[in-house]
Amino acid sequence: MKRFDLDKWIAPDNKTYPIVKKAMILYIAVAFIGFAFFAYVSHVYIDEGTAAMYSALKTLFVVFCVLAVPAVAMIAFIIATDVKRKRAYYSQFNRSKLNKHVHVFDVINTILMALFCILCVYPIIYVLAGSFNQGADYTIGGVYFLPRLFTFENFKVVLENTAMWRSYLITIGRTVIGVVTALLFTATVAYAMSRPNLKCKKAFYWVNIFTMFFSGGLVPSFLIINALGLFDSFLVYIIPGLYSVYNMIVIQSGFKSISNEIHDSAMIDGAGEFRIFWQIYMPLNKPVLATVVLWLAVGHWNSYFDTMIYTKSDNLQSLQYFLLKAIQTSTMTEGMPPELMERISPKTISYAAIIISIIPVLMFFPLIRKNFASGIMIGSLKG
Repeated sequence: MKRFDLDKWIAPDNKTYPIVKKAMILYIAVAFIGFAFFAYVSHVYIDEGTAAMYSALKTLFVVFCVLAVPAVAMIAFIIATDVKRKRAYYSQFNRSKLNKHVHVFDVINTILMALFCILCVYPIIYVLAGSFNQGADYTIGGVYFLPRLFTFENFKVVLENTAMWRSYLITIGRTVIGVVTALLFTATVAYAMSRPNLKCKKAFYWVNIFTMFFSGGLVPSFLIINALGLFDSFLVYIIPGLYSVYNMIVIQSGFKSISNEIHDSAMIDGAGEFRIFWQIYMPLNKPVLATVVLWLAVGHWNSYFDTMIYTKSDNLQSLQYFLLKAIQTSTMTEGMPPELMERISPKTISYAAIIISIIPVLMFFPLIRKNFASGIMIGSLKG
């Protein structure tokens, strides 16, 4: 059996440790979030809670207590390993004198960033507390951080709503198809615009720039959509969003940062333009592409205006438009029995629907977070 080499593990150039560290952090987050949640719900009064429900919650609490033990050991391991890796790093490279002093700007900047993070996270906490609070009790007010009267009824009503799940599938479908098609179409145009041998390149460039500042407006857009037969069709979510001039310029900047010698070498080896684009330029431009994917995905996921303008069928309404109607008109509480209406409210149900709607976004963003900053920097130089 191969012996574990500690010196190799803590070496600053070890690329395996960061991957293991991310997996450990994910496990730690899941373990402690589950521990905190089930520690709370298994020891509070739950509206319409049954003995079987309390028994299941306490069982899950015990399970996460067991999972928290390795999580604590992982935290100690990560801290100890990071300290040793920093010592190994500073033994090879002298620590800069600039990092030995704490300036007033650093303190103010840290405080402002902490306040900004709190302002970003608190709305989610507020909505989460309202989604788990009993509806009638929530109308009294005063629920800001934790539910005052805990209940699962809001999520039960939302999860049993078929219209919500239909709009969920529509939004997932338009996001996946829209991102893939728009990325391929925009990247193809960006690759052509990045090549110096493209004929009439300046004319194409200025035509694209013109469309960024001038457009026909909503009424001409609606008439074009109607004339093309896209009105009240799923393709109305895909075709109009196939191309973005801004995204094209960003991707083009990434393609331009790739050395032209790579293109010439591939041409000498017999590769065509399509193969160079697909097998060389696209893989080398992953940070920029990941950034554009994030923009496209968030745009499709949060879109509701095109549903409101270009569709009339309930089978085509997106998730955000469904939430908008649920909040404004209380459609999710229509037809509810009176005894259930005493325990829920339109606002708490809409909060539960909002929480369910943001779960895919919270899961998607960490996957491309590492490429986001570098993609922004590469795409910051346009032209």
